[in-house]
Amino acid sequence: MVDTFRLPAGMRSSLLLLQSTQAKVDRTVQALSTGYKINSALDNPTAWFAARGLIHRADGLTSLKDAMSQAISTIKAADKGISAIESLIEQARGLAVAAYGSLDTDEASIATRQSLARQFDRVRAQIDTIAYDSGYQGKNLLAGSGRRVDSWRDPAAGADIAGVDRVRVTNGSTARNYSVQVEGSGAISAVAGDIARTEEARGLTGLTVSGHLDSGQGSFADVTIATGGSLGRQRTVTISDGKEARAIRAFDNSQSLTAAVATPAAAGQGKTATVTVGGVIEAGDTFQLAIAGRAVIYKAQEGDTSAEVTAGLAGRIAADLALSGITVNTDAASGRLTLAGSAARGDFTLAATTENALTRRVSETFSSGTVVAFTLDRKRMEAAVNAGNGTSVLEKNVDVRVAVRDDLGASVVRDGRSARGEGKLAMGENAFTFAGGTVRVTVNPKTILASALKEAGSGVRTQVSAPPDGANDLTVIFNDNRTSTLTVEAQDLTTQGLKLDAAANGWMDRADIDRAMASLDFAKATARGAAQMLSTNLNIITTRETYAREFADVLVEGANKLLLADRNEEAAKLLMLQTRQQLGILTLSLAAQSQRSILQLF
Repeated sequence: MVDTFRLPAGMRSSLLLLQSTQAKVDRTVQALSTGYKINSALDNPTAWFAARGLIHRADGLTSLKDAMSQAISTIKAADKGISAIESLIEQARGLAVAAYGSLDTDEASIATRQSLARQFDRVRAQIDTIAYDSGYQGKNLLAGSGRRVDSWRDPAAGADIAGVDRVRVTNGSTARNYSVQVEGSGAISAVAGDIARTEEARGLTGLTVSGHLDSGQGSFADVTIATGGSLGRQRTVTISDGKEARAIRAFDNSQSLTAAVATPAAAGQGKTATVTVGGVIEAGDTFQLAIAGRAVIYKAQEGDTSAEVTAGLAGRIAADLALSGITVNTDAASGRLTLAGSAARGDFTLAATTENALTRRVSETFSSGTVVAFTLDRKRMEAAVNAGNGTSVLEKNVDVRVAVRDDLGASVVRDGRSARGEGKLAMGENAFTFAGGTVRVTVNPKTILASALKEAGSGVRTQVSAPPDGANDLTVIFNDNRTSTLTVEAQDLTTQGLKLDAAANGWMDRADIDRAMASLDFAKATARGAAQMLSTNLNIITTRETYAREFADVLVEGANKLLLADRNEEAAKLLMLQTRQQLGILTLSLAAQSQRSILQLF
C-alpha cells in the first residue's frame, strides 16, 4: 500500500486560494497586454459569439462600402465622358450654324459646306470614341447595352447594281428592310438661270448644255466657262466638265489682206495688181476688196486657210467683175491673187481691208456625254462687265433618279434633275433619311446609266447583333443580405444612341443641315437627361456609402463594448489580485509554521 502525501486542511485551503488568485492575475495581465477582456469563446461564450456576429456584419458592410466606392468611381467616369460629349455636341452645332451662312449655290459656298460637313463627321466620330473610352472596371455607363444595328447588301434582291456601291444603313434604331431603285434616261441639261447669267456675264449667245450621260464615262460634275483676254485682242475661253477641259482661242485679229500694184497701166497694156491673204484666219473674219468701185467680200468659214480664202475671193471677183474687163488668176499655194485689166480697161482702183470676226460658234463634246455649245459675240463680250472676263458655273442636270423605300412604305428620292439644295442626286455618297435609320448609297455616275435604263433594283437588309440587354448596367448592393440594391442603367451616348448621324450629302441641301441641327438638339437633351440620371444615382449611392461606413462603425463599437477591456479597471484589478496573492502566500506560510513547530520536540 502506497502512502499518499496529504496537506493539512489549512495549507490546502491557502494553496487553492493562491492558485485561484494566480489564474485571475494571468487573465488580468492578458487583458492588459491584448486590450481584450474576452479573447476566446472559453472566456465568455455569449459575449464572444455576440461580438463576432457584430464584427462579421461590420466586415460585410465595409466590403459593400468598398464596392459602393467603386460604383461611385464608375459613375464619375461616365460623368466626365458626358461633359466631354456635351462639349463636342456644341462644337458640332457651331459647324452646322456656320453652314447656314454658306447656303448659296456658288462654288465657294458649296466647298465651304462640304468642308464643314467633313469637320462635323470628324467631331461626331470623337463622340463615339469618348463614349467607348468612358468605361471603368469593365462597366461602361455610356455605351448602353452595346446593341448595334448592322446592315449588308442582300444578294437575293439584286445587289449587284451597276453604279450603286456601299449600300449601308447608319444610325439604325430598328431592324428594317430597304430597297434601292435606279431609273432615268440619262439626258443632260443645265439650270436655265445659270445659262442666262452666264450669257450676260461672259458675253455669250445661244448657250446650251445638252447630251446624254455616257455609260462608261458619265459625270454629274458642273460645267464651268472661263473667259480671259483684253479688248481688241485675242480672247481665250476654257470650258470644263469636271476634270476634263477644252481651251478655245478667238478674235486674234491677226488676219491680213494686202494689195500691191505689179505693173501700172500703159498704152495698150492694162494695170496688174496682186492681193495677198495672210495671218491666222478664223471663222467669221471678213476680207474685203474694193475693185474699180465695186466691193468684193468673203467671210471665212470654220477651218478656212489662206488658200481657201484666196479661192473664195477669186470666185467672187470672177463672178462680179468678169464684165468689167478685169481678170483674176489665183495662186492658191501662196494665197495670192493677180488682177489684170484689159487693154481697153487699162487702169482701175484697188483697196483691201479686213475685219476681225464679230462672232464665233463653239461646240464641244466631252467624254461624259455632255455637249456645250454657244456663240462668242465680240461686241457683247467687250460691253460686258470686266470685258466678259471671269468664270461662270452651270449646274448640270442629269435625268437619273435613285429611290429608296422601306418595308413600311416610306420613300425618299434623290434626283439628278433637282435644284441643288433640294434633294439633288450627286456623285459620291448620297443619304436617304428614314425614321428607322439613314440609307447611304455611293453613286458612280460612270456606270449608273446601265442600271437606270434597266430600272434595276437592289435590296438592303438589317440585322441586330448585340450582347444581352443590361450588359453594361451597374448593380450596387447596399446590405449584407442583398435585399437592398440599386441598378444604374447604362445610357447609350454613342452617336447611335444620340441619333446623331453623319452629315448627309455634304450638306448640299438645307434640309440636310436642318436634320443635323434637329439631331444635335435631341443629342443635347439626351446627354443632359443621362447626366441628371447619373447624378441622382450618384447621390443615392454616396448617401448609402456614408450610411454603411457609419453603421459599420456602430457595429464595431458594439462589439468592442463586449470584448475590449478597461485598462484602468484591469490595472486596479491586477493591483488588488497582487495584494491578495501576497496575503495568500502569507497565509500559506503561517499554515506551514504549525507543521514546523513539531521539529522543536526533537
